[in-house]
Amino acid sequence: MKTKLLLLALLLTSYWVAAQQTVELNNNKPLTWQGKAAMGGYAPEGTLEVEKAVITIENGQITALVVAVDMKTLSQENKRLEKHLRNEDFFDVKVFPQAVFTLTDPVDLANGTCKLQGVMSIKNKAVSEEIPAWINITDQLITITFDAQLDRTAYGITYNSPSFFTKLKDQAIADEFTLKGKLSLPNRF
Repeated sequence: MKTKLLLLALLLTSYWVAAQQTVELNNNKPLTWQGKAAMGGYAPEGTLEVEKAVITIENGQITALVVAVDMKTLSQENKRLEKHLRNEDFFDVKVFPQAVFTLTDPVDLANGTCKLQGVMSIKNKAVSEEIPAWINITDQLITITFDAQLDRTAYGITYNSPSFFTKLKDQAIADEFTLKGKLSLPNRF
């Protein structure tokens, strides 16, 4: 009887281990961001590097996802603008070198559109976000592509915001910015 119970426990443990796997994502491609003027067509863009991304998949669902972005890698072709975005008027990357997204609700792992419910932390301000994403599964890769619209003022970034300063006219910078990216991991699940 003891042997049968031990065998059953081993089988259940091996099933649980096989059903849940945590993988660090290998993302060599940078994320892209785009801001925009509140008036007119000026819309600067640039890149950010993912420092680390870890995903847990269990029983056909993404149950955990943490993506850490290295804010010190914020880049833009206009070096003067890049320096301004990195300073205390915007992201203050010396004081806040990392932004982190943490998934809070499980997501079904199936090809197609989904919403990543989670908490984004920028400049130590945590805000609940719902990020539209697309999941593509092949024999080799699971790819999560996302395109998020974030309100910078929710993170305390109010420089030239028309929501905070009403007389800016053509100096106003839109509150929302776009963050896009693609996270890929080997399909071992």
